[in-house]
Amino acid sequence: MICPFCDRNLLFKERPNRTCSHCKRRFALDPRTNSLKMSDLRVRRLLVKLTDGGRLRISVDQLGAPAPSKSESPVVEALGCLWVPLLIGVIMFVVGVTADDMGGFVIAGSVLVLIVVLGLSAALIFGGKEQKREQARHPLSGFRGMMATDWKNVYGSLPPGVVDDFPYRRVYLPEGARLALLCPDRAVAAFLVANGIPERYGVVVATEVEQVPDALPVLVLHDASAPGCRLVVRTREALPGRTVIDVGLPPRAVMGTPGAPARRGGRPAKDLVKWLGESGTLTKDELEWLAKGWTVSLVAVRPAKLLAAVSRTVERVAAATRTDPERREAEAVGFLTWPGEAGR
Repeated sequence: MICPFCDRNLLFKERPNRTCSHCKRRFALDPRTNSLKMSDLRVRRLLVKLTDGGRLRISVDQLGAPAPSKSESPVVEALGCLWVPLLIGVIMFVVGVTADDMGGFVIAGSVLVLIVVLGLSAALIFGGKEQKREQARHPLSGFRGMMATDWKNVYGSLPPGVVDDFPYRRVYLPEGARLALLCPDRAVAAFLVANGIPERYGVVVATEVEQVPDALPVLVLHDASAPGCRLVVRTREALPGRTVIDVGLPPRAVMGTPGAPARRGGRPAKDLVKWLGESGTLTKDELEWLAKGWTVSLVAVRPAKLLAAVSRTVERVAAATRTDPERREAEAVGFLTWPGEAGR
């Protein structure tokens, strides 16, 4: 790796305890010792890209969202676990080849194949379980931990332009608020607040439905996922008689779209998919996409694109609610799109 301070190319033995053996300065992240293969320089490169050259402020999760794509897949990790059984199999194969009878050769070859198959199966099974345990905590929990400990220990604070998750559980209420935006992802809520959405458009930002003030129309911002789509229906049930607008991200906006950061994880419960189908809010294709475990997280959307889409949507909904006392038109103009030509 390259030292983030003196730009020297360091072998692993030349950076003990994450310290450069040339300039003697300690860095925060060593790609050899963290599962996301992150380094200080890669964090800095991502920061420039995701903050649009320093124009935006982003959350820790948004900074780390590209990281998992660089980590090894369970298949690659499984292959790495096979070297011991494979070595044993090769030795047995060689012994069989040197045997005088054909039977020894056949037996050795069969044993080699069996060892490889069993080793690969076991590695995939245990690797898959470990990955599921990691995802159950949070796909970005490892990155959060590195930034909160290793990075802060070395640099004293988060990188410039990076904010912590939404810092309070109470509602963010600007003066003259006209709309409420419900976003359960605290990292995205923090991003919107840090970039002035509440003050600019008079929007209350909340992370829980109980925080939404009375009387205001409610915009629901969510992941393209089964739980995200459920949130819209649940919010309408919790706020009867209120205008509740699904502003996305709807599955149909990202399904099969080149460039959309879709990930396939654990399949949602069949009862949840069935319930969503009965709600009448999703198409058959959307339900099938969700049932396969596909999702697109809001934190994975490029921050500049997300901010532009939210700004554009809030402007359209605000205009519709001002001109239509019944607010019917607002229901048709709230959806985020992916990717949209407007606002680029």
